[in-house]
Amino acid sequence: MYFILGGLQADTSTEMIADGLRRYFTVTEVVIYRDGDADHPLAKVAVSDSYMHVWEIANRLRGVYHRGRALTFHIPAHQHFDHLFDADDPRAAHDPREALHLD
Repeated sequence: MYFILGGLQADTSTEMIADGLRRYFTVTEVVIYRDGDADHPLAKVAVSDSYMHVWEIANRLRGVYHRGRALTFHIPAHQHFDHLFDADDPRAAHDPREALHLD
């Protein structure tokens, strides 16, 4: 799965992001997008952690100031999460979006 990381400085590198997030996530890939406003780049961070883990950590880190800017996390909803849920954790055994039914 991946998330979009914002609140970055213009001189941010993929290595800086991967190294900084490694204590929280199992980072597999980082891509920086500088199109639009190069002073405020966005990063697509791919991780191999469970959806629940990413959601909890992103909520904890959202709004934390790093190098003078508040970090933002966005987890796109159009991903396939089936293989990312913790089978041992009964709270995470099913996609939490399945609990919402608009019948």
